[in-house]
This record gives sequence, C-alpha cells and structure tokens, in this order.
Amino acid sequence: GRTTARSRNMTMLKSTAVALAMLASASAFAPSTRRPTRHTVSMAVDRNPNFAKLQAGYLFPEIGRRRNAHLEKNPDANIISLGIGDTTMPIPDHILSGLVGAASELGVKETYSGYGAEQGKAGLREKIASKLYNDKIKPEEVFVSDGAKCDIARLQMMFGSKVISAVQDPSYPVYVDTSVMMGQTGTMDTDKSQFDNIVYMPCNPGNGFFPDLKSMPRADVIYFCSPNNPTGAAATKSQLTELVKHASEQVHILTF
Repeated sequence: GRTTARSRNMTMLKSTAVALAMLASASAFAPSTRRPTRHTVSMAVDRNPNFAKLQAGYLFPEIGRRRNAHLEKNPDANIISLGIGDTTMPIPDHILSGLVGAASELGVKETYSGYGAEQGKAGLREKIASKLYNDKIKPEEVFVSDGAKCDIARLQMMFGSKVISAVQDPSYPVYVDTSVMMGQTGTMDTDKSQFDNIVYMPCNPGNGFFPDLKSMPRADVIYFCSPNNPTGAAATKSQLTELVKHASEQVHILTF
C-alpha cells in the first residue's frame, strides 16, 4: 500500500511540474499586462565640474562648420582657412623607407623589439640632440612624445589647479581648454569671450604679434608658441631673449 501511494504522489508531482513548465512557457510569449518598473540609479562618483565650463565645442570643428556653410552660399570664395592644418605632399622616400623598414622588423622574430624606450629610441634622441640642437643638449634631455596636445595636458597635470597660466591671444585652443579642465580658471566672461583667471597676452598687428611684457599681469606659467598657431607669426631672437629675461626676473615658468 505504501509503495502504491508513493508512486501516486510522484506521478502527481511530475504532472504538476509539467503543467507549471507549460504555463511558464506560454506566459513567456503572451503580451505582458504589467507596467514596467523604473529603477533610479544614483551615481556616487561626480564628474569633474570644470568640464561644464568648456564652451559649445572644440574650436577647429566649429571653424570647419562655418567654412563649409560659407562655401555653400559662396562657392567661388577663396578662403584662407585657419582651421586644422593638413599635409599636402606625399611622405619623402627616405622617411617612408625608414617607416616601412621599422614596421617590417616587427614581423620577424629575430628583429622584433616590443615596446620602445619610454623617452624614445636612443638613436633617434642622439640624432635630435646632434642635428637639431648642435650638441647643445644631451640625448638624455630629449623626450620623443606622441604630440604637442598630449604634452600640454601632461604639463597642466604637473602644474595642477593652483597656478595662473598666460597664453597668447590668439593661440592654440588646447592651452586654454586644458587650463579650464584642470580647474585653474573661473567661468567664461561672455563680454570678452575669455575665461577669468587666465592671463591673455594680445598678439596682433598692433604690437607686431608679440605681447607687451611690461604691462602683462602676473602669471605662474607662460605658454609661448613660435611660429604662432594660428597667425604664423614668428618671434625674433631679440624678442625671445626679452621673453626669457622677463620670465627669469618675474619667476615664471616659460613653456616654449
């Protein structure tokens, strides 16, 4: 009697399980009548608030949009663009052959080199020191980087948020943008189109594209680019000598 009762119970359990499985399968394909549940996730990590100070967009794409819009209305216009520069000629053979040769070495086990030196290849730094600087600097003082934009950001990280930066006006926008992102600046003065707590050094035809250093407000770091981007103006040797003297006397860090 016990065996028969146990068999009946097992049969009923199996039947119930099959029925539940069929019901679950059917409900998976049936349209849902339940309202979706909304979950609110609170983020404990705040975004860097200084990013909100940045203006509508990066300067160069905006220049490109305005140039294209002008060309649509004036297709015969002869525009001198001060936007992003680009190359116009093919790579010279001696440079191209060096690139191809170095890339080919990475495809052979015997010549594969892996990651390069953190300061750049020793042979390249030696050539830069001797050919470009006439051995006035040591190869150990040369750093081969991935570009000026990244280097500017690295310098800003090194100097931190408590310094006042001075930039040419006009200048490459990365100097200002990285100062803003590092928290060195105040907000944008919409009347002047300039950020508070940055020293803007006017460089225009009226002053020969070189700032009036005597009337320049105090700054901790001076960023000076010659030839200037975007004007192309190049400072003379006497002007650069004056700039270095001014930075030394005023205890500025000069980034050239």
